[in-house]
Amino acid sequence: MIGLVALRRRTPLMGTISYILREDSWGHGYATQAARQVVSVAFTAAGLTRLEAMHHPDNPASGRVLAKAGFTRVGASDWHTDDGTIAYELYALETAAT
Repeated sequence: MIGLVALRRRTPLMGTISYILREDSWGHGYATQAARQVVSVAFTAAGLTRLEAMHHPDNPASGRVLAKAGFTRVGASDWHTDDGTIAYELYALETAAT
């Protein structure tokens, strides 16, 4: 196993995706391929019309994965940690409702 990808329904029409890969798997396109597959399932089988995802500001490669999967950066979202607040990069992707 090299990692995992998750799709979570947050509202009836909106979900979030997340992914994590082993470091030795980075740079081979696996995360992009997985994200594209989850987008396809989300907008067809799951019936979602909007997906969101975010990444740590120190991980711009994850932002490139999201952009390749069709997401657009829409702002930032504060993530509260024991060490303070971090502004995560927020991305979204929408499709027309059917």
